[in-house]
Amino acid sequence: MQKHWQIGRFGLAGIVNTVVGYGVILLCLSIGIGDYLANAIGYGTGFLLSFALNRRFTFGLRGPVQKGEVARFAVALMLAYAANLAVLTVGRAFFGEGYALVQLPALATYTAVFYVLSVRLVFVHRQGA
Repeated sequence: MQKHWQIGRFGLAGIVNTVVGYGVILLCLSIGIGDYLANAIGYGTGFLLSFALNRRFTFGLRGPVQKGEVARFAVALMLAYAANLAVLTVGRAFFGEGYALVQLPALATYTAVFYVLSVRLVFVHRQGA
């Protein structure tokens, strides 16, 4: 049963992260920061918030961040995004560019891959570390 709670918390952290990251982008745009810089600031904020929320809220890790933990998180995020793009590319080959429903399996793939990598690679409990 604990895994179900963990998956739910992972989803909730993702929702909060998305809302905050988008809010930061909108705030930056409203004060005159350009699109690209606003996007970078929003995603940078989202990256840090996602790491913190998932580390503590989703996976229950406390104490200092382990060596390499942030780097593993970044790698997991990039691999999940690559999987997202692969599904999107296949979907575009079948349905054409701009078919919005192709985004759904791409998003689901990103979420599933990111969760599995977070459990297996990033937020691992280490005894005596």
